[in-house]
Amino acid sequence: MAKPIPLLENPYRSRGRWFKGAFHFHSTNSDGSLSPAESIRKYAEAGFDVIGLSDHGCVSVVPDEWFPGKLLIPTGELSWPHILHIGAKARGVVREGTLRDVLARIRRERGFGVLCHPAWSNHTWQETLEAWPVDAVEVLNFVTELENGIGYGVERWDMMLQTGRRYWGFATDDSHFRPAYPQFGGGYVMIRAPRLEAPDIMRALQAGSFYSTMGPEFREIRVARGVVQVRTSPVVELRGIADGVGAGHVQFSRRPRRTWVVRYGDWWTKPLRYLRLEIKDGRGKTAWSNPFFVKGS
Repeated sequence: MAKPIPLLENPYRSRGRWFKGAFHFHSTNSDGSLSPAESIRKYAEAGFDVIGLSDHGCVSVVPDEWFPGKLLIPTGELSWPHILHIGAKARGVVREGTLRDVLARIRRERGFGVLCHPAWSNHTWQETLEAWPVDAVEVLNFVTELENGIGYGVERWDMMLQTGRRYWGFATDDSHFRPAYPQFGGGYVMIRAPRLEAPDIMRALQAGSFYSTMGPEFREIRVARGVVQVRTSPVVELRGIADGVGAGHVQFSRRPRRTWVVRYGDWWTKPLRYLRLEIKDGRGKTAWSNPFFVKGS
C-alpha cells in the first residue's frame, strides 16, 4: 500500500515584496576597517534594503536619517560560539555573558539568533547542538570561504535539521573591508515581507519567509500536496534535499530555465521531516530555500 503524500508547510505563503538584506559585517567598533557609517554606506549604495551591522560584543548604531529609504536593524555578534543577535535592544558595548545568557537575551527581546560560520569555527557536533535554540545557521559565510575555503555550513545545517528541530538557513558576508579581502555582497538573504518596517521584517525572519543566496533568485514558490512549483531567475540546476538515506533529487538543464517542478514521487527515500531546495546558475552561484517542513513532523 502506497504511503500517503505528506502536506508540506510553505514559509513563503504570505504575500509581500522581496527585500535584500545584509546582517553580518563589521566596522572599526570591533575588527573592521571602515567606520560604522562607511560600512553601512557600502551596502546602502549596493542596493540593500535591510542592513544590520554586527560588531563583536557591540551593537553599533548610526542615525536612521543618514540612510533614507533603508531599514537599519540593530545587530551584534556575541558569545562563543558566535551568535548573531538580530533585532537587539541594547546599544553600544554589550555584556555578553555565556552562550546561554546570549540565547536567553535573544528570546527575551524577541530577536532572531543565527549560529555563525560553523565550519570556520570548527565546531564539534556537541558545540553545535549546544546552540540549538538559535533560529538559523549560516549556510554561507562569504568571506571565510574566500579567505579560508571553509565558508559553507550546509552539511551542518542538514545535520541539525535531522535532530527534528527547526532551523532556517542564512547566507552572510562577514565582511571586514580589509585591504586583502574588501569584497562584500557575496552572500545575503532575500526577505519577503509586506512592508520595509522593522516589525514586518522581524516577523518574516522568524517565519522563515526569506531565502539565502549568492545571486540566483527564487521569485515565487508554491506548494500543493506533494508538488512544489518554483519560478526562478535563469538557472541550470535545481536540487531537492530531504532527510533520510539517499534523500535527494537533482534536475539539470543545458539551457537556463525559469520554471521548475519538484514532485514527491521523485525521491527514492521519501522526506520524513523536511524538503529544501537549492538552485545554481551557469556561473556556479547558489541559492538555498528554507525548509518546507512536513506538517506534524
